[in-house]
Amino acid sequence: MAMTETVRTFCRICEPSCGLVAQVDDGVLVKLSPDRDHPVTKGFACHKGLAAVDLHHDPDRADHPMLRAIDGTWANTTWDNALDTTARKLQAIIDAHGSDAVAAYVGNPTAFNALGQLHTTQMLRTLGVRRTFSSGTQDCANKFVASEAVFGSSMVHPIPDLSNTDLCLIIGENPRASQASFYSVPNVLGEMRRATARGARLVFVNPRRIETPEMGVGDTLQIRPDTDVWFLASLLLEIDSLGGFDSRMLAQHGAHVDELRAFIAEYPADRTEAVTGVPADAVRELAAAWVNTPRASVHASTGINMGRQGTLAYWLVHMLSFVTGRLDAEGGNLKSDGFYPNARSGAGVPEQNYVDTEFGRLRRGSLPGTLLSQSILDSEEPIRALIVVAGNPLLSIAGEARLRKAFEQLELLVVIDIYPSATSEFAHVLLPSTDMYERDDLNIVNIGTSAQPFAQYTQAVVAPKAERRPEWWIAHQLLQRMGKPSLFDDLADGQEPDPWSKWRHMLERGSGLQLDELSDGVARVLPTPTPGTFFDQQVQTADGLVDCCPPVFADAIERSHRFFNEATERGRNGDLLLIHKRDAWMHNSWFANIERMKKRGRTNNPLGIAPTDATRLGLHDGDMVSVASAHGEIQAVVEIDADLMDGVVSMVHGWGHTVSPRMRVASANPGSNPNVLLPIGPDSFEPLSSQAHMTGIPVTVQALART
Repeated sequence: MAMTETVRTFCRICEPSCGLVAQVDDGVLVKLSPDRDHPVTKGFACHKGLAAVDLHHDPDRADHPMLRAIDGTWANTTWDNALDTTARKLQAIIDAHGSDAVAAYVGNPTAFNALGQLHTTQMLRTLGVRRTFSSGTQDCANKFVASEAVFGSSMVHPIPDLSNTDLCLIIGENPRASQASFYSVPNVLGEMRRATARGARLVFVNPRRIETPEMGVGDTLQIRPDTDVWFLASLLLEIDSLGGFDSRMLAQHGAHVDELRAFIAEYPADRTEAVTGVPADAVRELAAAWVNTPRASVHASTGINMGRQGTLAYWLVHMLSFVTGRLDAEGGNLKSDGFYPNARSGAGVPEQNYVDTEFGRLRRGSLPGTLLSQSILDSEEPIRALIVVAGNPLLSIAGEARLRKAFEQLELLVVIDIYPSATSEFAHVLLPSTDMYERDDLNIVNIGTSAQPFAQYTQAVVAPKAERRPEWWIAHQLLQRMGKPSLFDDLADGQEPDPWSKWRHMLERGSGLQLDELSDGVARVLPTPTPGTFFDQQVQTADGLVDCCPPVFADAIERSHRFFNEATERGRNGDLLLIHKRDAWMHNSWFANIERMKKRGRTNNPLGIAPTDATRLGLHDGDMVSVASAHGEIQAVVEIDADLMDGVVSMVHGWGHTVSPRMRVASANPGSNPNVLLPIGPDSFEPLSSQAHMTGIPVTVQALART
């Protein structure tokens, strides 16, 4: 008779960390279900999270350490051989060329992995690796830089008080396709429905119509991609003209207010209308509504991040709540803490966080992903060894063809991942890591952004399949074999290493909780964000004031003025502008091999195009087209989308698995990689934050001859 048990755990697909119950039969994970007794997520879980059981059992998973031979063939090997080989080759490269010859790329799933994140960072620091790249520069690097400049801490990201707000402006976000980012709310769409039902007004700002009154949540103000800065500037200018700036708040807590006013004065709504596509009357109506709604809030997601001015856009998002007195106020924007108040740990001085390099002045930390191939192929001191952890840069970074050449030139490419991805096909060593249900974990990703914070620890639901190992174990095994300090040093017989010591300390110091108290898997509810402490506890600037126009933004502001003039000209050329679209049936590139995500004809990622543009180009649903930019060209299937703004086309990212033969479902349904169309090199990212330019890319679309 099979022995069945249920284990409380939580999802690590996205930020809300929804509570789940795992059914385990004789040590085998059989099913994941929403945890209806979870005190915060209360039985909500999306189909992506529940599909992780398929990911766990996927026969195409990386299950054994593998080495690639000179002829390109792969063979299983032992962990000892794989780690010894990696350690020997890494040390030889460091001895010959120094630690700067070694670089790393760290992918998105690491942010959802308490031990993987911590110990991967420790491994790289111990090895002296300074050239690091991450998915953050394709996603959200701008937000950390903007918050550091405005509040003195990269970790301060005030969130809407959705339970009490009467007006919420939501920019660049699609809650119907994915949960909110930098705003952890289980079932965020349901919460928005509840807010609307009690009379709150929700306004989405997006090139694609996200909501309409008939859909029951809110309405969409359509905007041309990569123009959010000027829309926000015109909105702030109109609010100021209506007397909507809080003079007492600014006098007590603000600095450089005159400089902010000087910037926004350049962008009256009548001037920005032609560039943003947002009618001046709509800006004025929204400004009046904001001024007349004391409980108003704002949130911005990846849609603003991926433009050429993501840091300035997020700066103005912060300004909208602060200068109007909606920051640290009920129904406005509040700072959440969670189990570890993190404002002080993120404190920094912006001017000190840049360094001169051969590619220009760059932000310290994660380098621009769009410089990865240049750092291998064009650098005076080229990267010779690359360690990739939980990432697939070949598909997630612009310039796929050039990255292939770069990866082929590496003396050593080590990939630590759950899949034999497109990137790993160019690796020399593939090390199989555990998935989220094969490792212990703590919900760390939503520290500082949860509407209702909680602390939850999960032990591994099941033992790792085959020879999969957690990232922390791989990191310290590699360090030990290279003669570096590791968790495996000086252990007594039978003693196990303790990878949890730092998190244990942070839990206790931040919330008084003991990690052992959480071993039952039950979430502990923590205090909700409340008004009244923000300016005393969260602001970390040297003078204790909110910087309304940080001096470090000076060059970016001049750049913004130049871009506006260029955008005015570009608007007259009739270019189509490409945006990346979120999809409810894809999660970056690592859900591409799950069969249930391909049902109902979801076997490719079509090019969405507005009806007016389709008619002008003579296109119909199902037509094959060439999509070309100044940087690359792909083919795609047309899908006419009545919700798209005229002049805008869209594609879902995470596709293009033409070089992933060992991921059979993905390679059988490869789709197209829209990142091929994106720029690379020195002009491909925002200098302030290293954030890649990924939205508003000018493209041409041409029908292919029918066969």
